Amino acid sequence: MIVHFDTEFTTLHLRARLISIGLVADDGREFYAELTDTYEYKHCSEFVRETVLPLLDGGDAQKDSYDLVMQLGAWLEDFDEPVTMCCDSIEYDWTWFTKIFTLKSTWPANVDHRPMLLELPMEIQVTIVEEAFDNGLRRHHALDDARANRLGWLEFQRLKLQFKPLFDNL
Repeated sequence: MIVHFDTEFTTLHLRARLISIGLVADDGREFYAELTDTYEYKHCSEFVRETVLPLLDGGDAQKDSYDLVMQLGAWLEDFDEPVTMCCDSIEYDWTWFTKIFTLKSTWPANVDHRPMLLELPMEIQVTIVEEAFDNGLRRHHALDDARANRLGWLEFQRLKLQFKPLFDNL
């Protein structure tokens, strides 16, 4: 099972803190959380204050760090097969994912320790992913970004099957 995920965080600096994480499996199952105990408004860059924070859902999405570890771990272990995490930024998203499960005993047993980097052809990025944002998904909302990436990935897989001889070397 491939699980697409995205994170939002306070800044691009070393002292950044996680704000939210969104995950969407290839079969459509979703998980979304906003952290309540990892950051303060003052930690956020101007971009995050203006663009990311207004998109937060609040309510049931809000979790403290402990609840995130426990609930996300259980959600991932609910898959009855190995899980490969997929993101479009190993440097940021994967780093945050691994920080969530910093204790070895909390790493979900079925989750591969090696992520897959999502690299879509430009035509899919422009037509499928950007179209998803044009049609209502919110850019820089962790769950919506994961949803858009999943749509792009599914289209890429469909094209690979449709034009298999062209993609044999990929």
